[in-house]
Amino acid sequence: MNSIALDIAPAHEVEAGYALFPATACQNRFWHEQKASPRATALNIAFRLQLSGPLDAASIEQVLGELVARHEILRTGFLMTGAGLRQQVWSRADFRLEVVDLSGFDDKAAVAEAERVGVQQARTPFELSSSSFFRAVWLPRSRTQGELQLTFHSLVMDGWSFAIVVRELVEGLAALYAGHDFDYPDVELHHGDYALWKQEFLGSGALDRARAHWRQELQGFTRFDVPGDRPRPQERRFQGIIRSILLPNTLSEHLIAAAKAQGVTLFSVAASGLAMALQTAAGQSKVAISTQMSVRDQQELEGVVGPLINTVILRLDVAPGSPIASVIAQCGAKLSDAIEHLHVPFEEMIEIAGEPADNNSPPLCSVNFALQQSFVGVGDEVRRQDFAATTSPSFNAGALYDLNFFMVRRPDGWRISCEGDTDLYDIETIDRHLARWREMLETVEIVEAPRQAPTPAKAAAKTAANAAAKFAGGVGPSGFMTQAQLDAKARNIVQFNENAPGTPIIALNNTAVFYELARQIGDERPVIDIPMVPEGPPREFPQRAYEDIAADAVRLIRLARPTGPYILMGHCVLGALAVEAAHQLRREGETVELVILNDSWCPGYREDMPWYDRLLRKIRVRAYDIPRDFRAARRRETSMVVFLKQFRTVRWFHLIALGHKLGLFKNDGPNNELAENLWYIGHLRMQQMRYRAAPYDGHVQIFRSGQALKGRLFAHDLGWHQVVTGKLVVTEIPGMHDQMFRANGAALIGRQLRERLAAIEGKLVESGPTEEDASAAVLSRAEA
Repeated sequence: MNSIALDIAPAHEVEAGYALFPATACQNRFWHEQKASPRATALNIAFRLQLSGPLDAASIEQVLGELVARHEILRTGFLMTGAGLRQQVWSRADFRLEVVDLSGFDDKAAVAEAERVGVQQARTPFELSSSSFFRAVWLPRSRTQGELQLTFHSLVMDGWSFAIVVRELVEGLAALYAGHDFDYPDVELHHGDYALWKQEFLGSGALDRARAHWRQELQGFTRFDVPGDRPRPQERRFQGIIRSILLPNTLSEHLIAAAKAQGVTLFSVAASGLAMALQTAAGQSKVAISTQMSVRDQQELEGVVGPLINTVILRLDVAPGSPIASVIAQCGAKLSDAIEHLHVPFEEMIEIAGEPADNNSPPLCSVNFALQQSFVGVGDEVRRQDFAATTSPSFNAGALYDLNFFMVRRPDGWRISCEGDTDLYDIETIDRHLARWREMLETVEIVEAPRQAPTPAKAAAKTAANAAAKFAGGVGPSGFMTQAQLDAKARNIVQFNENAPGTPIIALNNTAVFYELARQIGDERPVIDIPMVPEGPPREFPQRAYEDIAADAVRLIRLARPTGPYILMGHCVLGALAVEAAHQLRREGETVELVILNDSWCPGYREDMPWYDRLLRKIRVRAYDIPRDFRAARRRETSMVVFLKQFRTVRWFHLIALGHKLGLFKNDGPNNELAENLWYIGHLRMQQMRYRAAPYDGHVQIFRSGQALKGRLFAHDLGWHQVVTGKLVVTEIPGMHDQMFRANGAALIGRQLRERLAAIEGKLVESGPTEEDASAAVLSRAEA
């Protein structure tokens, strides 16, 4: 084994230039805690990734080195100056990957060696004089499988940031294997930039109301400690052990239903059960539990790698015999208040509470709780082309709290765990606390919250509480849609025939064009329109993986319809999004009866053509589109402004504004909403260019506009034959791309869907087109 996992080059090899930024409040606390206990490792964060694909150590090292160069926090040290602690960002840091080859081990020996190395990595302290607080070990089992162990210090990492690192790692491996350059979006904001902003923000007076809240909340604060089996030692050794219980799926689903009924999150239900269990053990009616939350409540902060978390205190009144429903309601309100006043640093709360400094016990709270939905994405898996990464339970790095409880969603279900300080508690005592917690969760009943008109304050509190599942534990969602964006989109979901009994057709759409289609489908089946275009004027968005955009769509789908079966539909570029959403829902165990693609070209069909074919195809498309759109504008079927906006020179020279000044567009036609949304459709198309759909063996229906171009460069099935291995049917619809849902097209689409869905759902034997469909060319996969 190599002796060093991460080797920062000696001073003469590192460029002299570096940048200094202020350290955040949590970094200051972590630094001083590490300085007080130099050999302690409780502040280490040890992650384990199971990688699959055509893997080799050199590629992994190259991609990780690229990430070190890309994210300043991964090449940051810390320097105590006369002005306080500073982040010292080096302009360059060489990264070296340690390799422990397990390919010659049998399964049992390989597992044992991986565990030995993992424990060693988790429990090896970082020196405060280090130039970086990140190291990695690659443990290959074969050419296509292995474990990557990544260890960070809390000074530089949180759960959300880790999700970013994992996604970019897998994307980088896929790009490198394909022979492409790393195509990462520019990093617009680094952690040092955030620290500068935070410093100014804290001194601006913007937090005066939040500070007043915490002064009231922490008034008369007393510590909440759970008695140990032994007295607290003179010096903390941070010796910990993790014990876990897997909750049955029935109990997990029951708790989720109870949370939904009371209008709170699963976090509030779980934390309330824990508070009641600990109240019994401690004999105190005032229970105080700390938890960590992400402070990434601004879209600009979502791509920052670094510790953007804060710790807050939940103080709950739990009198003996309290109904658990009342404790859940209290916890939900407390959590909403904490999120609303989140930005007051925990370090200020320590001062507000008036607790004297004591390095021998956790500050303010000896009990912590975190709920983690997922570490890296849907099903804890990130997949790009031939590469995939999934998380495994981490090795214990040391007990940061006397009792640290957490609830994690794993592929086999929700798991409740406790990391206990073994200097204070026997293993049997830790197990009893876990068992008592589960017993309390089993007493949770589904109680409907009282119905009343929501006030603005309560509406804000509910929004904040909904955010708790995302923010708790510092772990973000599978995609990077903020809670505010999610709520805004959810308010715009439109449902037609919502009381109909059939499986709903869920359309991922850029505008509500499906009203006529819903009418044609009839009363037997709901149609749900999920808006995907952001509200507001056109603007720039950062690049994102198409899979992550689809993960956001899945979250919206589940808001509209929590469980399947599902029928998904998309128009234009959103069709491919529907396919990826179908993959993700199926991986979560849901049934997708049909995917409906409306004029949606298969990702890669055009992009993977030879360059001369791509150019010829583009010329033909432009030669067809420009006269067609001009005629539509002349007939005032759409706006002349919309037509002119597609020309680059018009945009460059601001000719639209000039035309308005000259009065040229006074009698302009109506804006075509589809065309007006092209700014976001273009953004999605750019993200889709890097995406390739995995083989799909389900039912797929394509509706292709009749005026779409035909010939060698314009496949009749829009290129989907290379992806769809199940039953693929193509139906031609009269009209242009943005007119296919008008009366004639909607009637044909509705009839085709009724027949096909009846066949899929076993109501009749599927048949070919009727005589009424003579104008539609229907093509099965076999005929393609």
